Amino acid sequence: MYRFDDFHFDPPTGGLSQSGTPIALEPQAIRLLEVLIRDRDRVVSKEDLIEEIWDGRAITDAALNTRIRSVRRALGDDATTSKYIKTFPKRGFQFVAELSTGDAAGEALPKKPKRHLVFATLGLVVALVLISLTLTINKPAELLTEKPSLAVVQFENLDGASSAQYFADGLTDDLIAHLSRHRELFVVSRATMFSYAGEDVTDIEIARDLGVGYLVRGSVRRNGKTVRISGELIDVNARKTVWAETFDRDQTDIFAVQDEISQAIAGRLLPEIYATDAERIADKPTGNMDAWDLYLRGRHSQAIYSKDAQKDAVRFAQQAIDRDPDFATAYSLLARALGTLFFFQWTDNQHDTLVSATEAAKRAIELDDQDAQAHAALGYLNRFTGDADPAIANLERAVSLNPNDARIRLELAHTLDWFRFQDRALPQIDMALSLSPRDPLLQNMYFYKGHILFHLGRHEDALEAARQLGAVATSNTWRVFHHLLRAANLIELDRPQDAMDAIRAALAINPKLSVSAMQRQFVGSRNHPENRRIWLESLQKAGLPLQ
Repeated sequence: MYRFDDFHFDPPTGGLSQSGTPIALEPQAIRLLEVLIRDRDRVVSKEDLIEEIWDGRAITDAALNTRIRSVRRALGDDATTSKYIKTFPKRGFQFVAELSTGDAAGEALPKKPKRHLVFATLGLVVALVLISLTLTINKPAELLTEKPSLAVVQFENLDGASSAQYFADGLTDDLIAHLSRHRELFVVSRATMFSYAGEDVTDIEIARDLGVGYLVRGSVRRNGKTVRISGELIDVNARKTVWAETFDRDQTDIFAVQDEISQAIAGRLLPEIYATDAERIADKPTGNMDAWDLYLRGRHSQAIYSKDAQKDAVRFAQQAIDRDPDFATAYSLLARALGTLFFFQWTDNQHDTLVSATEAAKRAIELDDQDAQAHAALGYLNRFTGDADPAIANLERAVSLNPNDARIRLELAHTLDWFRFQDRALPQIDMALSLSPRDPLLQNMYFYKGHILFHLGRHEDALEAARQLGAVATSNTWRVFHHLLRAANLIELDRPQDAMDAIRAALAINPKLSVSAMQRQFVGSRNHPENRRIWLESLQKAGLPLQ
């Protein structure tokens, strides 16, 4: 057991506590803290941490930074004070707190080696190096991409009323969507950015956590029919604002403001891209602000995965369409919400719901062939009818229109896996994880990645995806999938006892689980029959009961 200040840390049991109060940490964060404490006499490189925690597998800096931040949050530390974990840019991290001595725990710790005296000249050199490190200590890690990387922080709602937050969120959403259209930019997804909502973290800490080079932030204040929008673009590495402006407009000019902000940011980062793309970006989705307001309310509801929320989204979308029958984006929203109701079987008439969803997606494309969400919705709906070619074609079209949308990448990966094109699916799911490392759908992403790797015969890698799924699973449904994914891959690796243990863990959560029950779930499914056969055979070999 390690002791420092009022913390006790026992890695074998995963126990971190402060003054006797347990502190929850995910498994990878526990392992990270253990490695940093164990090797506290040196700066531990990113490469060493990745080797220790992820077995050397390729991950983004954002994934590592997220674990560092989890540990710091648990310890009440941050990158500025660095009381426990200090960042050394381009070198790594070091645990810098003193461990307790004089008790059994302290005596059991490996002792630090004796340090020899150094020459005064060498000390001077070290001092200069430390000064240099101090000057750059707050520089963020860089993403594994050569593109300029950008994050749009959730715009602040200055109206005061929480009921008006959807308007500020809608503006943030649209700005992310506008900037994501530029292939030359790496734009962090909406889902990851909104996952920081409510957390006690500064905008700059978010930028460091994600490893982006640029940050966009702003605020919105509405007063009657007028709106004031302030925005700024920050160069994170240089720690300076490179563009800032305030816009006072009628609400009917809101789209012009979005275009001006997008143009200014794109112009700063990549002067050549806006000239070739300005006409398309300047298109207004609707001239009816009532329809736009209803659409924003519907989009807010559609992001909540419950039956009532999806029905609210359908209602808002339909009301928006009633006010503007040519509002393409509202049809996309309607298709999304109806498709979700169909997928989760939250509707009394499955057939009519699927038909209505498909018609809405097709109408959106008729009105705006450049709508990525419309193509993605139609492609995902085609999956349920077993139409592989239009399903994949529409989703690939959606990716070409908005290459930075993690959800579209996820849907394309799932669809390619559905029709047994796992070799094409894998890079799509990897890109989804890279674009949105804090996505609420992270458990979906890790399961599909593990399922794809299972069918590719890469069982060790699939087990790693299963471990990651287990760390982020938020419901018993996904915990069952975590155990089943482990069992299917463990039996293929000739580890029958471990596979059986995984099956028992799944049955402990859902005692009704069986091969025949899963076969019944597949009835009517249009996914590739070979996927089903191989998956169920492996689970049966692992010990899943037939009945």
